[in-house]
Amino acid sequence: MLKFPIRILIGMLLLMPLLTAPVASSHAAGGLNLVIGRITDDPDKHYDKMVGMAEYLASELLDYGVSGVHVVMVESEAEMADLIRAGKVDILSETPLMALALREEGVVNILMREWKKGVPQYHSVIVARKDGPVSRIGDLAGRRIAFEDVGSTSGYMLPRNAIDAAGLAMAELAKQTAPVPAGKVGYFFTGSESGVIAGVHNGTFDAGAVSNLDWEDEETVPDNLRGDLRVIHQTAPVIRSTLMVRASIPVEIQERIADILENMHKSDEGKAVMKAYSKVARYDRVEGEALQGLEEADRIRKRMLENAN
Repeated sequence: MLKFPIRILIGMLLLMPLLTAPVASSHAAGGLNLVIGRITDDPDKHYDKMVGMAEYLASELLDYGVSGVHVVMVESEAEMADLIRAGKVDILSETPLMALALREEGVVNILMREWKKGVPQYHSVIVARKDGPVSRIGDLAGRRIAFEDVGSTSGYMLPRNAIDAAGLAMAELAKQTAPVPAGKVGYFFTGSESGVIAGVHNGTFDAGAVSNLDWEDEETVPDNLRGDLRVIHQTAPVIRSTLMVRASIPVEIQERIADILENMHKSDEGKAVMKAYSKVARYDRVEGEALQGLEEADRIRKRMLENAN
């Protein structure tokens, strides 16, 4: 795995026509150069996928004064947010929570819902052993719950919000077997969905949280484990992934990008580019069900911010 420092990675392979030397702004001489970003610690893995989407967008935006679409990859959300604020990234696919935070700052518009891995929305489930003492959220007081990691929407943020909303206080555990403070819900990050399920099944944890997609996945939750577990709570669905654009991009270009994305699934070329980009099945506008899923994500984000203060 290739790690890299805090810097913009443009021009990783000089032979690719869309990648150039770093520029101080995405507005270059001779036309508008847009920059599409990705957060990853493995740029080699995502390079070709990003270039494919960049080439597709560039070809469709020629008549709108766009002279090229370039690629930027950095390691963290904080780095990417800074680049967007500085006008150095224009297009980004990311979680609704990040998109909502940046929209609140006024630096992005949430343009499309992204059907990542073919799924437009998802929710979290909290599971426990069928023969155990936990059958509802209220039973978690004084017990242990396993989460995936602190950055996971479905493996931490959604279920954490549900537990907070139930009025239960939480305490992070330094290790799996650490004592749980009286009356609180002790939580521990296992680092993976399979670790959550295994920990609940073997009794290390009284409950665990994963997405409904992981719960339904035979590889993550084999039938012989699922048969011993039960869902004690499920959260409201939220939008799975978003595509945002920098708010200061001309409106007509934002609308053209939305039209391009909305119609990509109608051609074989578009479907191939989306699949390679991030296993995306299609894009649609943030309205109706998509808007409801985004608003639910925003309610959760705001409640977590309130609880943190």
